[in-house]
Amino acid sequence: MSVTRVIMPKLGLTMDEGRLIAWHKKEGDAVAEGEVLFEVETDKAAMEVPATTSGFLRRLLAKPDDMVPVAQVVALITTTAEESVPAEPAPTTRPTMSPQPSSEPSPGSSSIDRPAVSPAARKLAQQLGVDLASVQPKSGSRVTSEDVEAAAASSPAAAAAAAPVGEKRIPLSRMRKAIASAMSRSTEAPQFSIERDVDMTAANERRRAAKASYTDVVVSAAAEALLDHPRLRSTFDGDAVVEHAGAHIGLAVAVTDGLLVPVIRDADRKDLATLVREREHLEDGARAGKLSSDALSGAVLSVSNLGPLGVDRFTALVNPPEAAILAMGRVRDRVIARDGKAEVRPVVTLTLSVDHRVADGADAARFLDDVAKRLEAGE
Repeated sequence: MSVTRVIMPKLGLTMDEGRLIAWHKKEGDAVAEGEVLFEVETDKAAMEVPATTSGFLRRLLAKPDDMVPVAQVVALITTTAEESVPAEPAPTTRPTMSPQPSSEPSPGSSSIDRPAVSPAARKLAQQLGVDLASVQPKSGSRVTSEDVEAAAASSPAAAAAAAPVGEKRIPLSRMRKAIASAMSRSTEAPQFSIERDVDMTAANERRRAAKASYTDVVVSAAAEALLDHPRLRSTFDGDAVVEHAGAHIGLAVAVTDGLLVPVIRDADRKDLATLVREREHLEDGARAGKLSSDALSGAVLSVSNLGPLGVDRFTALVNPPEAAILAMGRVRDRVIARDGKAEVRPVVTLTLSVDHRVADGADAARFLDDVAKRLEAGE
């Protein structure tokens, strides 16, 4: 007899427990290796966990909405449907502190007969108090975030919630708690910021030719510049600074309840067209809650762009242990002096914030100067 114990995986360096969102199989179902078995919410995103072996799902030891410690057994899989399963100790799980309206099928109903639900839609339903059992997809066979929003807007509670009733206390989600913790650590590190206006005329031509975004050309310039500035591709590690060979660039992506920073690895080795495809893939994955923990870790420097929201310039906080973060505002026409004449050119303000434990002002200035020159040369 062969019995495989399915455990709660460690999906991030800081993860010590995860909330089991939903099972994709029920007891007795056949399971194929690599097939999605269950969904877990970490402090960064909702993630699908695949089966590591084929067989039959014989026993579920955790239920949806349980908080399960890493490495805790959550299910048993046997090689055949006839095998007996050993007794397992009671799992160490706990309910979430603020129970949400259940999005799971009621007793006696079958989750197999109900529409599939995307992780992002499931999480949004819990935040808005929408019962997924009453939501039907408007198109396709999968309930999306748009379906949940429509259901929330049409509910009787929505009208009551819209009326001013005074203060409303909203418990922090796991993602907002993680952001609060990371930003608290960030403020513990001594930081400084420098800024520079950059003529984007040449970069704009390159962007248009490659059908890229302004973020893409800035990521490209920053990644190539990092090769010549080892201090800016380093991370702080206690009593040492760890210098990394690769220019791994993080992308700040706004999601429903916060911010995720997926990583483009070795961005310096990729042409602009490749960067466009990878950036779009990571942004889509972040907003759909489909990124792995590996895709959300390992950056040495991040890029944050609030230009599309009309921001001219801003200062971002460094996310330890990264060395720096490059903030970019909107690209807009400005009058600048060129060869003694006033000309109207597209200009962006770049603000570089740096962990002073990793690099000094001169290091940061030389790096930002390199980035600016590459953009102004259309490189």
